[in-house]
Amino acid sequence: MELTQDEGRVYGARYYTLQPWFEWWTPGGYNTTWNDMVVWCVETYGPSSVDGVWTPGMRWYVNNAKFWFRDKNDMAYFLLRWS
Repeated sequence: MELTQDEGRVYGARYYTLQPWFEWWTPGGYNTTWNDMVVWCVETYGPSSVDGVWTPGMRWYVNNAKFWFRDKNDMAYFLLRWS
């Protein structure tokens, strides 16, 4: 799996993004690894946005097929775990 790094803005705040590229997807488009990543983020960083999209000031988000991290160290920890 490849992880593409980028940056984006949420309500003007910089976020560091990682987009996983998987070699395979199960029938129906579901990828177990993606779900494992989301669960790991919740366990590691706490819950994400309460509205399901872009609650201002959150530590992390999962949206647009990317993981968004407010803190660069959080992104680095994700990279260490999943790369």
